[in-house]
Amino acid sequence: MFRETRSGTTAVSDASEGHGGHETRSRLGEQLTRRVKRWRIAAVPIVQAAVAAGLSWLVAGHIAGHRAPFFAPVAAVVCLGMTLGHRLRRAIELIVGVGVGIGIGDVLISAIGTGPWQIALVVALAMSVAVLLDGGAVITSQAAVSAILVATLYLPGDTSAVSRLVDALIGGATGLLVVGVFPRSSCPGSPSL
Repeated sequence: MFRETRSGTTAVSDASEGHGGHETRSRLGEQLTRRVKRWRIAAVPIVQAAVAAGLSWLVAGHIAGHRAPFFAPVAAVVCLGMTLGHRLRRAIELIVGVGVGIGIGDVLISAIGTGPWQIALVVALAMSVAVLLDGGAVITSQAAVSAILVATLYLPGDTSAVSRLVDALIGGATGLLVVGVFPRSSCPGSPSL
């Protein structure tokens, strides 16, 4: 079972290594099978997100004529992450949150510029307004994220807040459209949400 090596150390014999190697390969095979199964379940949502992101960028960029419609694919992908029964309500909440964040971000950043304290102020105000509007977690967090994106990605006066809000509307609508045309349950073995 054990054998002496040239350096004087003891090593496991080839016979026992073969058995351990088989167990390792078996565990790796099981892990790979589990991961492939998880991917197969996630394949339809992945395709939905990819199609919705690309389509919403196309619509916002080429049909609406927006130069950098960042919010369109983000809104589409976030919308797709919601459960089926709540997607319409959550999409509306997402759009409201984006609107609050964009509005506050644009107004304040135009007036006070960008920097760490400005971002902190924009986030605090956007989240406060969302809470005062009786918004849930989606509205509040989306308001904060949108305000951060406006404060960090855009220069004051770079693009209008209306364009970014339209991009969010396009993204949310595109996400819902993709789900309607290509539902998750259309893939055999995938759970419908």
